Amino acid sequence: MEAFLHLAEESYNLTLNRELFINEWAQERLSFFEPLWRFLSVNLEPNNLFNFFIPLGGIFGQDMLLHLLSAITLVSTLNSFEKWIFQEIRPLWFLREQFANEKLAMKPQVALESHQLSCETSGGLPCAHSMTFTVFVLILSSFFFVHCWDRFVSWRSPLFRCIMYPLIVFVVVCMWLSRLYLATEFLHQCILGSYFGIRALNFFEGNNKYLFSRSRIYGISIVCFLGGLAIAVFLIKMRLEMDPHWSVRQAFKWCPEPTYMRHEASPIFQIVRDLGNLMGLALASPLFKLKMTQSTFWRRCRVLGVLEFVNHGLRIYTPKQYGRLVFFSWEFSRNALHSLVLLKYVTKFY
Repeated sequence: MEAFLHLAEESYNLTLNRELFINEWAQERLSFFEPLWRFLSVNLEPNNLFNFFIPLGGIFGQDMLLHLLSAITLVSTLNSFEKWIFQEIRPLWFLREQFANEKLAMKPQVALESHQLSCETSGGLPCAHSMTFTVFVLILSSFFFVHCWDRFVSWRSPLFRCIMYPLIVFVVVCMWLSRLYLATEFLHQCILGSYFGIRALNFFEGNNKYLFSRSRIYGISIVCFLGGLAIAVFLIKMRLEMDPHWSVRQAFKWCPEPTYMRHEASPIFQIVRDLGNLMGLALASPLFKLKMTQSTFWRRCRVLGVLEFVNHGLRIYTPKQYGRLVFFSWEFSRNALHSLVLLKYVTKFY
C-alpha cells in the first residue's frame, strides 16, 4: 500500500511539473493579450456574475434571470464545497514549494511571473472561473439561439449551429488561457472546472421541474443542511489535525504583497456567499409559481439599475471592522436579500 501511495504521489508531482511548462508557455507567448486575460479574470469572476452580469441578463427577460441565477448558484455552491473539502495547490505555490524543498535534488526548470491577480486564497481545483463562466456562456447562448430560431427563418440553418459551438468553445478556452497566464490554475483545474460545470448544468436541466417545484421549507432545510455540512467538514479537519485554512496560509506564505489578497476569494467567504444566494432562492420558492411579468426593455433597465445601485452600496459599506461574525452575517443576508428581490419582488415594479 505504501509503495502504491508513493507511486501515486510521484505521478501527481510529475504531472504538476509538466503542467508548469504550460503556464510558462502562456506567459511567454500570450503576453500581448494581457489586457484581455486581466479583463476575463477580473470582470467575469463569480462575484461579478452574481452582482452584475446575471442581473444584466434580467433586462432581456425574467425567465433568463431565473435560469441564470438558479443554475449558477447551484454550480458555484458545488465549487465552493469542493474547494472547502479538498484544497488543491496552485501553480505558484507548487513552484515555490519545490524551490524551498531542500530535499528535492532536481528543481523545476520553470520561471513564472507573479501578478497581483495571482494571489488567490482558495484551492485551485476546480477552477471557479471556468466552472461558472462555462455555465453562464452555455445558458446565454442557448437563450440567444432559441430566440433567433423563433424569429428568423435563416437561423434554422445547420450552418449557424456549426458556428455557435466553436464560438462557445473559443470563449471558454480564452478563460482557461486567462487563468493559465496569471498562473492561478493548472490546465487540469481549468478543464475539470468546465467539465464539472457542464455536468452540473446537465443535472439542473434534467431535474428542472422537480427543483422548481420544491417548497420554501424544503429549500430552507437544504440550506441549513449545507451550512451544517460546512461546519462538520471544519470540525473533522480539526479532529484529523488538517488545517482548514491551508489555502489562505499558502497565499500569505507565497504572495509577494499581502494587500493583494482579497477576502472575497477566501473559501469561507465563497461558502457564505453561495449559501446566501441559495437562501434567497429558497425564500422565493416554489420557483415555478414566480410571476414572469412582461415589461418594456427600458423599464427593466431602470428597475434593475436602481436595485444594483443599492446592492453596490451595500457591498461597499460592508462592516469589515466589527469581526468575522458580523462580516459573514452581513454578506449572507445581503446575498440572500439580493437573490430574493431579483426573483420575487423586482417584477412588481415592471
